[in-house]
Amino acid sequence: MTPDSLPKQDDEQAVPRPEITDPADERAPVDPALFEQVAAEPPFTRAVTATPLHLETAGESHTNRWVTWNGYTVPEVLGDLTDEYRALRGSAVLMDVSPLVKYRIAGRDALAYLERLAAQPVAPLAAGHAQHVIFCEGGGFVLGDGMLFRLADDEYRLVTEETHLAWLADSAEGFRVRVEDVSATLGVLSLQGPLSCFMLTEIGVDEAAALEPGAARWVSIGGMPVYLSRTGATGDLGYELWCDAEDAPHVWRAVMSTGQPFGLRPAGFALRELARLEAGHPRAGHDYLSAFAAIEPRDMLPPAAIWPDFSIAASKGLFNGGAALRAAAHIAPSRRVVRLAVEGLEPVRFAAVSLGGKVAGVATSTGFSPALGANIALAILDTGALAPAGLAVLAERRDGLSIVETRLPARILAEPAFSHPRRMMVPAPSRA
Repeated sequence: MTPDSLPKQDDEQAVPRPEITDPADERAPVDPALFEQVAAEPPFTRAVTATPLHLETAGESHTNRWVTWNGYTVPEVLGDLTDEYRALRGSAVLMDVSPLVKYRIAGRDALAYLERLAAQPVAPLAAGHAQHVIFCEGGGFVLGDGMLFRLADDEYRLVTEETHLAWLADSAEGFRVRVEDVSATLGVLSLQGPLSCFMLTEIGVDEAAALEPGAARWVSIGGMPVYLSRTGATGDLGYELWCDAEDAPHVWRAVMSTGQPFGLRPAGFALRELARLEAGHPRAGHDYLSAFAAIEPRDMLPPAAIWPDFSIAASKGLFNGGAALRAAAHIAPSRRVVRLAVEGLEPVRFAAVSLGGKVAGVATSTGFSPALGANIALAILDTGALAPAGLAVLAERRDGLSIVETRLPARILAEPAFSHPRRMMVPAPSRA
């Protein structure tokens, strides 16, 4: 009996066959139930938390190198770090710094609230200006720091490296003040370099040259309202542009199209970190730990251990940690954050810092400074190790497939590796 002569099954038992409408179509029929349904959103949107400028920086990226900063995905290097550094010191760079944490603090008691929190006097801060502020817990140890902008009489913007919303909200009890995290609503562009003022005037922002360091005002760029501040952490002339999230891409394109003929380059997070290191600015969560995050008590630091020029102003009244700081004013901190320069003509990796063969501290941020022509670092050292000589680091470098350890001499820098006078000039210079 051949298959053709087998008895046919009843219609109820027969396996249904797909109807062939086109005899020339030889493709096998497809049952959609066998395959995973296409997601409504692209997969990458579930893995990337984008800033308002993500598409702009992605379009500029030639490396596909990304890092996470405060939960946002930002470019590490867009092209070549050396080229980006040359642009920063010779012309200007544009960076996306939107992941900075931003709070709006407003209400009738906003000033009283901030005076209670900050270790510096806040009342003298005028509208349209910003200042560096430090926050401590009750024992006088640092919780964090940031830039405080006074937008109006009863409205402020606090910009920090780490999030402090829960603590800020708890501290607002008893004050008629509202504290909001507005990080997602603002895009922030950092325009830094000797030609940054010139490029802003080319766009039509003539007010840029008259801004004092720390001052800010509303301007228009590309038809978009922008809060322009003369701030930054690169040790050079620079500005930051604060705008609504939906306006940020238009502002980015307006600045880039005007500045590119004059050498403006987009830059990533790696350049920001190198410039910050050369300027000697400690970063919260990296160069020092918040007192709430520190596990070991010795990792909690008072303000004077991180910023040597810190002192309590005579006009400062009651504030968090003030009693403890005043009581310990005559006692030197047991550990300090210092700037180091390490001998060597090539970049090396190191962490431990020693004095006389004994570990005396740890390097928290390291990098090779083109301005100084040496490896530099921010490090936390025991106060007893703050000696003029004898410091060393155990550096690692690769030699073929081997790791070679070398002990290199180190010294404490009294000044930042890079700090140009033009960052404080008024009016700001329009040429390098």
